[in-house]
Amino acid sequence: MKLRRIGAPVNEGCDIHGSQLAIQSLQTRGLTFETVVTVEKKNESEGEILHLNTLHDFLTRLKHEVTKTDQAGEFPLVYGGDHSLAIATIAALDNKNRGVLWIDAHGDCNTHLSSESKRIHGMPLAVAQGYGHPKLLEIVGSNTVDSDKILLVGIRSLDEKEEELMKSWGLKWITQDDIDINGFEWTKDQVKSFLEALDEIHLSFDVDSMDPSLCPGVSTPVGGGLTPDQALDLVELGFDSVHVSSMDIVEFNPVHDQGKTVELILRMDAMVQSKLNGECA
Repeated sequence: MKLRRIGAPVNEGCDIHGSQLAIQSLQTRGLTFETVVTVEKKNESEGEILHLNTLHDFLTRLKHEVTKTDQAGEFPLVYGGDHSLAIATIAALDNKNRGVLWIDAHGDCNTHLSSESKRIHGMPLAVAQGYGHPKLLEIVGSNTVDSDKILLVGIRSLDEKEEELMKSWGLKWITQDDIDINGFEWTKDQVKSFLEALDEIHLSFDVDSMDPSLCPGVSTPVGGGLTPDQALDLVELGFDSVHVSSMDIVEFNPVHDQGKTVELILRMDAMVQSKLNGECA
């Protein structure tokens, strides 16, 4: 299958300078983007969420681009930019029988009512399940993901109200403490069991899932985390275990990088390309 890279240089969901430079940085390292969906600033009214109108417009256009890519028989690999973009990438394809593997330091399951920061990059997985601000739910419509078809891996930073919501929704997650205590082979076994019960997934990889001492190029670092090799192993396991129909790589912030984060991203891009060329199960 042909890989189509879609750039999404957005930082309004995070509201921290740097992630909007991710696509330009990756281009200088040789990645070619068939499409780049840019942010168009809209007038904002005071409300419960930062940059709501701007992101509603951006995410609607990004969703259309991902849907068009899938309809053309190509694989959408969306690069960010902050994690708010996952609202669009997940909503773009039919989620009736689809799950989500979410590799991240954060839960991203806040709503406009629970979020203290009011940043949309902390809300995409809630919106994907049908919870959140009505204007964001417009993008998803009825095309939500069942909570029991979602697994989060690498979690080590949850807001108190966010964790309460995740438990009430019946979400499953593997914390970084779980990984450190039980070992990475145990982690892979847990992830594989989850994946093999599904027909299809969206794979969302947040680079802040990795240890920032090893890969510092992120906007919201959390101590500890995966090694680059572990991150690659988890993504590869996804492709080897189930049909991956779309993927995003998010929260790369080149302002804070020293070359190690972008190297990991380039390795991951090459691995995904090899899987699409027929090396996956």
